[in-house]
Amino acid sequence: MKKKVLVTIAILLFFAVVAFSIVRNEYTDRVNPFLTTEKSYAKVEKGTQYYENVQAYSKDGERVPYKLTFNGFDPQKENVVIIHKGKYVKEIHYLDTLPKDVKEYER
Repeated sequence: MKKKVLVTIAILLFFAVVAFSIVRNEYTDRVNPFLTTEKSYAKVEKGTQYYENVQAYSKDGERVPYKLTFNGFDPQKENVVIIHKGKYVKEIHYLDTLPKDVKEYER
């Protein structure tokens, strides 16, 4: 009986690990222990506080391989630093200007 329980738990754990590595959205990325928190930069549209499908860039100017969707709080600014874990956006901060490497890559 104990062996069946252990095998069942091992199978469920295996499927949970596979699901975390395959399924990518803001809900699974939030609790995924295999992802690290990153800092990215982006230019967002002025006049709104809901930013959808935003292309973010690393500090080196490299494009993040997925797009982010998040809410803001200042519709007058357009440069943000995004602290995120995969597609899960933890927080944003508005900047006056983007870092030089990010500006050069956006063009």
